[in-house]
Amino acid sequence: MNLIQSILKFRCPQCRKGDLFINNNPYQLRQLNKMYNNCNVCNLKFSIEPGFYQGAAYVSYALQVLNSLIIFNILYWLLDIYWQQIVYYIFGSIVLLTPYIVVLSRTIWLYLFVSSDSKKKQ
Repeated sequence: MNLIQSILKFRCPQCRKGDLFINNNPYQLRQLNKMYNNCNVCNLKFSIEPGFYQGAAYVSYALQVLNSLIIFNILYWLLDIYWQQIVYYIFGSIVLLTPYIVVLSRTIWLYLFVSSDSKKKQ
């Protein structure tokens, strides 16, 4: 499994086979951000240190800004609507995408600090 697929499927960054989250559906909000302690395949510890995932907020912020810029440019340049309406569309997309972005940003943050083990992939 390549890097992008394993990130989007919320897999372990080391073996890319084990699941990171107890429930891979981020829209079940009661179980949002509930992660396994260790990978069930390679036994990688997911919590590197206390407060480790606070840095994922920066990744989440960057993804939301990118999402807002894409929506703004598509609507502003391709459709003839007022900017106030564009703000409503951006706000709606932020509300709808926030659970997915939160889980995705945690995954990306973990991938930034843990390298893939090429021996276990073969």
